[in-house]
Amino acid sequence: MIPNAITIARLSCLPLFLWVYSLRAPAASWPAAIIVLVLALSDVLDGWLARRHGWQTELGRVLDPVTDRILFLFLTGSLLLFGVLPWWAVVPLIVRDALMLAGSALMLFQFNEKPRIMRGGRLANFTLVCGIEFFMIDARRIAWPVYCVGATLYLVAGFRYIWREVLRWRQARPSSAAAS
Repeated sequence: MIPNAITIARLSCLPLFLWVYSLRAPAASWPAAIIVLVLALSDVLDGWLARRHGWQTELGRVLDPVTDRILFLFLTGSLLLFGVLPWWAVVPLIVRDALMLAGSALMLFQFNEKPRIMRGGRLANFTLVCGIEFFMIDARRIAWPVYCVGATLYLVAGFRYIWREVLRWRQARPSSAAAS
């Protein structure tokens, strides 16, 4: 389906982003920022197409959020690698995403349950991408406040996801034990 192809294309653009960003980092890199903007807009587009035309697939339900996590790890890791962000601004986001991926994998493989997207997570992603964009164009006075708000929302959304999944797991556990 078209949305899955867009998601795979988004994932395959990450090496291009890294190469383009490495040419100027840590200085402003408008070309890298444009690539990130296109990646973010393509994420919105693939979700909209999937919902609008009924092109949702099981692969897409797993691939899209995993691609989003990989994208954030790649972007924040790049900012860390090139000295734009300090480790303390990146590590909590990496830990959050690692917990999210592990929890999602557990729910998927143990209970065949897929994570459900929450509105707060979308707002957090949007704000965090905006902060990352500002760092890439070297607008640090704007980047830091936006990034901090985005990172806070991102962490809060992550804890909300984890809490919700723990509750779902606790509810699902007795029914799966009774079925044994």
